[in-house]
Amino acid sequence: MFDNVEPSIIQDALNLPCPSCGSQLYYYSAEKKKLNCDQCGYLEEIDRSNDKVIEQSLADAVCQVPDFVPEEIGKKVFDCENCGSKFMVEHDKIKVNCGFCGSTNVNVEAYDHNYIKPVGIIPFYVSREEAEKFFNKWIKQGWFHPNKLKSLAAIDDLHGVYIPFWTYDAETESQWSGQAGYHYYETRMVRVNGRMQQQRVQRTRWERRSGSLRHFFDDVLVVASGGLEQMEVQRLLPYRLEEVVNYDPRLMVSWEAEIYKLEVDKGYHMADQVMDHKIRNMCSAQLGGDTQRNLHVSSHKHSQTFKHIILPVWICSYTYQNKLYHFLINGQTGKVHGDKPLSYIKIAFTVLLFVLLIAFIWWLGEGGGYGQIELMLSR
Repeated sequence: MFDNVEPSIIQDALNLPCPSCGSQLYYYSAEKKKLNCDQCGYLEEIDRSNDKVIEQSLADAVCQVPDFVPEEIGKKVFDCENCGSKFMVEHDKIKVNCGFCGSTNVNVEAYDHNYIKPVGIIPFYVSREEAEKFFNKWIKQGWFHPNKLKSLAAIDDLHGVYIPFWTYDAETESQWSGQAGYHYYETRMVRVNGRMQQQRVQRTRWERRSGSLRHFFDDVLVVASGGLEQMEVQRLLPYRLEEVVNYDPRLMVSWEAEIYKLEVDKGYHMADQVMDHKIRNMCSAQLGGDTQRNLHVSSHKHSQTFKHIILPVWICSYTYQNKLYHFLINGQTGKVHGDKPLSYIKIAFTVLLFVLLIAFIWWLGEGGGYGQIELMLSR
């Protein structure tokens, strides 16, 4: 266990005294993008090495990859009974609420779990202060939202969470066949209001075609979270994956981290669908034409590999009328995505104003309005 992590790093993750003054107030600062001591101001650059961020065989994922136990890096695992998410917090943290659903109904999980160890991490580049500014700006935007929304989503519920991801690589070979349609036009005579007129009519010439496609998929990203959906995370992409560095538990000190819920083999099923969709689009591009029909694609994938990495996300969860909403920030790039409830009263009021405006314009166009206005002006 911990074959790829130096014992000194694990010990530092548990104690992490400042190398300068020995203080325990030593942690990774997103604002300074360095390891930082609040006591004496000592700063240490993070290790940018990525030599251990390597692909691992998907076929050997269950039996051969290193695993880890969160408690051994100074973390406690909490299980949210409300939404089912599992996440890690500092071992001495007492009050805990779930960043994914806002619930306080969380329990410490028993010490009986092993997980596939991450090989890479992107540390937080967006600080809490920056995240709060993003949140405050976002929560005030939009007319069609309830006025009391600002008080419902408390800034105290903003969590910086490392989210688990799988990345998948695969070699693919595909055969395709289909029909490409090419539009052309013919002129014909038609009768319009009793008179014969020329009219251009679109026709389609169909050609049967077939071909092959080879493509290598690199780092198809699948979220392994229990609290976030793939479509939600998709709105935060892209991450600059070239900046992934070797997994270092010291970067997680003072930050929350979710444990993956989607197993590596189940995650590949999602990646497989992403690959198939892209393969079909690429085969369609090869088929060409103005339109297409009967496109059939047969694909073979091999040499599948994966990586387990953790990426930074700022999360705020709030409930409005018994429905859960998320506000998310990409912790590396600052890209924002969020959902807000709609105010149907404001929508109805806007629609009513629009209808009244149309009715007023119609009334003027009928002449009655202009007549009355001219009469008023002549007096």
